[in-house]
Amino acid sequence: MKPVDKKSLEKTRKNKQTAWIVTGLCAACFAAGVSVPLLMDAHKSDDLAKVENIYGLLKDRWFYGNQVEDLDSRLAEQAIAGMTTLEEDPHTNYFNLEEAKAFSQSLAGSNVGVGISFYRNADDEMTVRDVFLDSTADKAGLRTGDVLVKVGTKETKGLPNEEITQTIQNYEGQKLPVEVRRGDELLTLTLEPGEYDSTVVCETVDGIGIIDLSSFSENSGREFASAVKKLESQGVRNVIIDLRGNTGGYLSAAKDISEVLLPKDSVIFQEKDKDGNIRKLRTEQEGQADFDRIVILQDGSSASASEVLIGALKDNLDNVTTVGTRTYGKGTEQVSVPFTDGTSLKYTIAEWLTPSGESINRTGFAPDVEVGLSPVRTVTYPGMEEGEVIVADSVNDNAGALQLFLQYLGYEVDRTDTYFDAAGSEALRRFQADHGLEPTGEADKETFDQIADLTLIRIYESEKSDDAQRNRALEILSSGE
Repeated sequence: MKPVDKKSLEKTRKNKQTAWIVTGLCAACFAAGVSVPLLMDAHKSDDLAKVENIYGLLKDRWFYGNQVEDLDSRLAEQAIAGMTTLEEDPHTNYFNLEEAKAFSQSLAGSNVGVGISFYRNADDEMTVRDVFLDSTADKAGLRTGDVLVKVGTKETKGLPNEEITQTIQNYEGQKLPVEVRRGDELLTLTLEPGEYDSTVVCETVDGIGIIDLSSFSENSGREFASAVKKLESQGVRNVIIDLRGNTGGYLSAAKDISEVLLPKDSVIFQEKDKDGNIRKLRTEQEGQADFDRIVILQDGSSASASEVLIGALKDNLDNVTTVGTRTYGKGTEQVSVPFTDGTSLKYTIAEWLTPSGESINRTGFAPDVEVGLSPVRTVTYPGMEEGEVIVADSVNDNAGALQLFLQYLGYEVDRTDTYFDAAGSEALRRFQADHGLEPTGEADKETFDQIADLTLIRIYESEKSDDAQRNRALEILSSGE
């Protein structure tokens, strides 16, 4: 199952758009209380000259100009943002310094640590969620569900996550003793924190391999090849490739992974430039993998390089089945241009087509076997504000999520939309009574957050057993259908 964290449960879709409306241009001078407009002949200047004229007027004559710090830079940044905010292409973007750093880090895929992701269980204990391939945690044998009781000399219970992370990173290149509880057994392991790739998780379930690929980073191809080698060494003949939530990354990584899975000289994708010229990108070596069946898990967030890989495998192999929901539909290719001040421009240079010449831009790939997820795993909502209260017989944007959470936790509700009815209020009252809260049947921010946190923990604890898409993929491979 792809990450279902608190941020995704509380995520609000906030679209940043810059609207540019040019209604007129006027420069005023004052004489005897009369304003006289300075008219400009647009016919005598090209578009770039117009931009330069507007820039000059705002810089030198704008009334509010002396109130804006670093006006020159602000005007230039705003102009660039306008040029790169076009409704025809949502994937061309200008990144300021902070955005450029975040974008670069999102593609890097490498981190320093022991190589796990974790969550806090109901007892506030640090519980392993994923173990990343070839990390020190993987080599030491850490498993999903293990509880890290102590890291170094520090008890993890109640310790802020940031302090735990910093403690681990302080041991980079050194031996770090870790106390682990696995069921009723207490283990002491020695880890050596270092750099690891956080994009590939590999496991086996009943003899079926599962490779979870969260993004296409610089090292994803290498790590994917390592996962395939590991599975084949265990005699695995059928594999699930989980691309859910994978929004893409480097096309070069998609090529590297295709090289592992496809025969030599297979077309991975076709690239069509603005003039209609088409170039075919092919594998250059014989793929090492030899699986009987491959099932790909996909969803509405599987995009870009994920879709390249889906198209390449579907068009070149006859043993591939896709399970899940329709993919995002990003069939364009971007390049990034860094500037010396740390900002960068990402712009579209081409459209990519599947090996058979199909464009999936804005349409995506429909799955061979459609399977959705429980609404509680996909719900979005704005989140509660301080002072906000959800009461019976009212409409609230958070009410749908609240009633879904209560239902997931075992409390009976009649509806899961934004109307909070009497049954929802009664379910909330029972939850409050069961958890030592005042049974008012009303939800303030603190109550809502507590219910959301408990729901998230339950989702993590049953993440794999309750994953309908993953379970369907396992069923297809185990039954041979």
